[in-house]
Amino acid sequence: MSSRNVPQLLLSASLSRLAHGMLIFVVVLYAIDEFDSAVVAGLSGFFLTFPGFLVSPVAGAVLDRFGALRAVAFDMVASAFFMSAIVTLAVSGAMTPTLLYIMLGLLSVTRPMTDGGIRTLFPKFVPDEALDRANALDLSSYSVIDVGAPLVAGVLFVWGGANPTFAVVAGMYVLAAVSLFLLRGATGPQVREGKPGNLLRSAWEGVAYLVRHATLRGLAVSYSLFQVTGGMLIIIVPVAVTEWVTDGGEPGAYVGVIWAVVGLCGGLGALAAGRIVTAGSERRVMGLTLVLGAFAVFPFSALGSLVALLSGLAVFGLLEGMVNVSLLSLRQRRTPPEWLGRIMTVSISVNLVGYPIGTALGGALVATAGPGAALAVAAAITLASALFVRLLIPQEV
Repeated sequence: MSSRNVPQLLLSASLSRLAHGMLIFVVVLYAIDEFDSAVVAGLSGFFLTFPGFLVSPVAGAVLDRFGALRAVAFDMVASAFFMSAIVTLAVSGAMTPTLLYIMLGLLSVTRPMTDGGIRTLFPKFVPDEALDRANALDLSSYSVIDVGAPLVAGVLFVWGGANPTFAVVAGMYVLAAVSLFLLRGATGPQVREGKPGNLLRSAWEGVAYLVRHATLRGLAVSYSLFQVTGGMLIIIVPVAVTEWVTDGGEPGAYVGVIWAVVGLCGGLGALAAGRIVTAGSERRVMGLTLVLGAFAVFPFSALGSLVALLSGLAVFGLLEGMVNVSLLSLRQRRTPPEWLGRIMTVSISVNLVGYPIGTALGGALVATAGPGAALAVAAAITLASALFVRLLIPQEV
């Protein structure tokens, strides 16, 4: 692929990421508004992410065998199709919780191809000595989406409701696919010769390698626990805002602003990590920021006011940006180049498996025990994540 195509490839990926980022917020708000259920909201988040985890080993093998560009293109087209189906069901009034789960699950299946594909291409253009700063810049630009996605989703939801917002998300997936197909002279690696069974064998090899590799295994355990917290917060925050709004304002708008601030702070944290995190310090920085993040969630965010919630989550976002840079740099440095496609995709999905568990858990806890107790559980899980960083990730390869 020509270097002149890289900005356009990243543009396509950014459009897809923005659509996907908006979708999780719209789905949560839609479930609470349409079905009046935090449990349905939590399960929607689960189905939007968990099926992708299940197929991620095969997605990683596809990246190595057929090329990241082709895999990303397939995900763009599939996402546009299934999102259009969601729009059709919602507009026609035929949507039920079960249909919503099915559509979100189908959309989730191909997502690992883009998540792993872009990250697989990125380090090939950056020398090792610049990897930390490059990762920081990449994650900071990604954080622009973390700012824009909830803000745009919240505003559109307040102004037009769920159906127009779903339509905008579907249109962004379409634009992402079109942008990718407009690349000039961009071709992925040729398909390798081999027996049909080799693809599944390659996928299994990626999983087995991760399980055997001490660093990747430790990251999978610790970061997946951290993602449980992230998944819980996605459900807890809108419920907490609904309970704590006292000025008659629209909860959806407040939720969008809160997550936009968290995304902005995440970008600042990633930029700061670019100067703080160096080779050999990733494990230490990751453990410390996880501990501080736990206290930002509870008791700081659970004081019962929107100001406290916003402030605590802003600190959490700042620390999360530093956690993400530490994890990404450590994973890239300790993974051999020939395994990067499979390991990047499998590792990303395994690391994120906690997120759908967190959305389901958060929905159940906040519905039965309230926002404060749910935030306390989320903080405890974050502390456990920090402990596993210390216990499971070796200091050296």
